[in-house]
Amino acid sequence: MDGILYRLPLAQLAILVAVLFVGVYWVGCVVLRPIFRQLVRSTGRDNEIVGSLLAAFGVLYGLLLSLISVGAYQSLNLVESQSAGEATALLALHRDAGQYPSPLREQLQAELRDYCNFIIEEEWPLLREGVHPVGAAGRVGTIFKGLLEIDTTSRRNEVVQNLALDHFETMMQYGRHRRFASTTSIPTVMWYVVIVGAIINYGLLWSFEMRFITQLFLGGLLAFFLGALILLLAVLDHPYRSTEFGVRPEAFSLVYEVMQREEQAASASPTSSQEN
Repeated sequence: MDGILYRLPLAQLAILVAVLFVGVYWVGCVVLRPIFRQLVRSTGRDNEIVGSLLAAFGVLYGLLLSLISVGAYQSLNLVESQSAGEATALLALHRDAGQYPSPLREQLQAELRDYCNFIIEEEWPLLREGVHPVGAAGRVGTIFKGLLEIDTTSRRNEVVQNLALDHFETMMQYGRHRRFASTTSIPTVMWYVVIVGAIINYGLLWSFEMRFITQLFLGGLLAFFLGALILLLAVLDHPYRSTEFGVRPEAFSLVYEVMQREEQAASASPTSSQEN
């Protein structure tokens, strides 16, 4: 069920919310509403008492959902920003490698291009499954060793290497954050509070004295909106997993295309031909 939730498009997610949350509420109206009405029946002021309690509870529960939603959305934006930052640093490092002497230049650029493709084709599917990828260490180590192989006796080569190492460290820092985000989520205790709060909300709605058809309609609307909020939290909780709303590797795909174009342009330039 967990995996299916993140693969469904928006229209099917809306249907799922309607069937699950509204369906549960309507079944409760038939089965549990008579019991709740008996428990709160008093001096004829039942709706006033229940309404006051529901208003107070709604403020606290709504504040909780709002804070969690904002936090989850900010986390999603942060992951997108970190992925874009890593891709930018990777492209900058590829251009730094273009200043290395041949054949080290071609070796480094090929390794960086291969690493970018590795992120797109191998790491991202794992991120979508909620798995922390661990296969990049060997590739990164090879790139780092290559960056150190340049002869730094000349001032130019020393500057180029320092710039490349700075971009390498920036790329690695963003990469660590990107991979770690695949395993982070809202604490389980918060999910318990959210689910218990939804059940209490249903119970208070079942306690109102009103026409049955009115109970189904108004309560169903509120149940659908409540379900949409909880579903939003579930989708935003894992920034990579949703195929429709999750973070995608577009930044790396664009960088990969730029790498290919720049390498082709460099190989076709007269300066490169003379050097080779």
